[in-house]
Amino acid sequence: MTEPQPPSPTLPSPIAIDGPAASGKTTLGRAFAGRFGYRFLDTGLMYRAFTLAALREGIGADDEAACEALAGRLDLRVEAEEDTRILLDGKDVTSELRSPDVERNVSPYSAVPGVRSALVRLQREVAADGPWVLAGRDIGTVVLPNAPLKFYLEASAEARAERRARQSGEWGQAQTAAESKGDINSRDAIDSTRKASPLEPAPDAIRIDTTELTLDEVITLAFSHIPAPEEGGGEDNRGASEQNAAARTEPRPRNATGDRSKGERKEGRIGRLLAPITRRLSWEPFVRPFYWFCVHGLRVILWVLGRWKAVGRENIPASGPLIVVSNHLNNADPPILASGIARRQVRFMAKIELFKMPFGAIIRLYGAFPVRRFDADLAAMLHAERLLKRGGVLGMFPEGTRSRTGKVGRPHPGTALIALHTGAPILPCAIVGTEQLGNPLNVLRKPRIEVRMGKLIEVEAVRRPTEEQVSELTDRIFAAITALLPEHYVEAYTGSNGQNSSRK
Repeated sequence: MTEPQPPSPTLPSPIAIDGPAASGKTTLGRAFAGRFGYRFLDTGLMYRAFTLAALREGIGADDEAACEALAGRLDLRVEAEEDTRILLDGKDVTSELRSPDVERNVSPYSAVPGVRSALVRLQREVAADGPWVLAGRDIGTVVLPNAPLKFYLEASAEARAERRARQSGEWGQAQTAAESKGDINSRDAIDSTRKASPLEPAPDAIRIDTTELTLDEVITLAFSHIPAPEEGGGEDNRGASEQNAAARTEPRPRNATGDRSKGERKEGRIGRLLAPITRRLSWEPFVRPFYWFCVHGLRVILWVLGRWKAVGRENIPASGPLIVVSNHLNNADPPILASGIARRQVRFMAKIELFKMPFGAIIRLYGAFPVRRFDADLAAMLHAERLLKRGGVLGMFPEGTRSRTGKVGRPHPGTALIALHTGAPILPCAIVGTEQLGNPLNVLRKPRIEVRMGKLIEVEAVRRPTEEQVSELTDRIFAAITALLPEHYVEAYTGSNGQNSSRK
């Protein structure tokens, strides 16, 4: 995977990205951060965090005085590099900010002048420290009117509704395109007519209509407006630039109280010390030898310490793109599944939390790449699609997390969406027995561990998959995995089409 480059002094900063809901702002902002070394702030998450806090305290959007008072005392902090994390009262609430309650109420709260004033002040403080990309609805017009580079993304309501419906599935919230369009039209009306900071393009913004463009095309078009870095001198400044790009920013509103815990401060210091090293280091030359060392070493360990076997390996194609999917019982499942596959190197999607050093070094060396599980992580999906287009093997656990009960859980549609975009065949697998590894005593009893590989699911590429196509393939994947599992691993699961998808 291409390592992000440190920001060059010739690169514009800050960059402002505006546009309505589901127009592609967040994806483009993350792409800038990943490619050029900017830090990225999705300002919409700040308004969502305020909405969450107001709902918790029972303050209505129509009570402007109470909303303004809450904005003044709110302990709201931002941690950002290539992505944005939001902390309320020291607790990471990022995963809660896409809930239906927040989604329905964020626009009315965002329209309160006192709330916007407080959060705009915070956003300006963030942008003043280092190279930043900010995405929102009033960045180029109000927050950063003097930004050297501004984009305004737009798309038809229908296209945005389809995207938001797919995203809602990724967030675990089923929503049809028709429902999404209703929400989008409502938000557009509120955002464009509010008195404080209405949604509108800045006069000097570069406008990009993303309706008919692929993600690659949008990113390529936006990147074309970045000047080429000057030759020479870049390497001399790389260390300082990388450290700036990796440093965390934690702005607070007025009257914010309390400091970070000792553990948080220690983690921050370690992260800042290691960031220049990890960003300079190219992991790729070490990935392949480390991966095969782990695969063959683990196979020996499993044979010695357990009763281990892999069945169905004849179903693995010798070449070409492939998506490997499985149930998920234990943290050891990815390397155990890879040891079962053995013939081909598998690149796993892994939750972004695992990439924190020092443990993150092992994850990177294994060839995994990060995904934000509670967001529609289009950047991770793009990376996965590129891997498949190169003929690689992608490893995914459609449940999105380990099962706490040993039963297979409800699958998420991201796997199906990637398969439909690329036309890559899917190899369903089942892991049996690794739930025993949580107890050290079970290891002494030589647990029976098995990787079962089923028949390939052939997929035809679709440029713009419909919700029905994604749901149907998601259910097929679930049915193929459960068919390989013993009965006691399987619970009834009602599929996206309303039919019972569990094995009889």
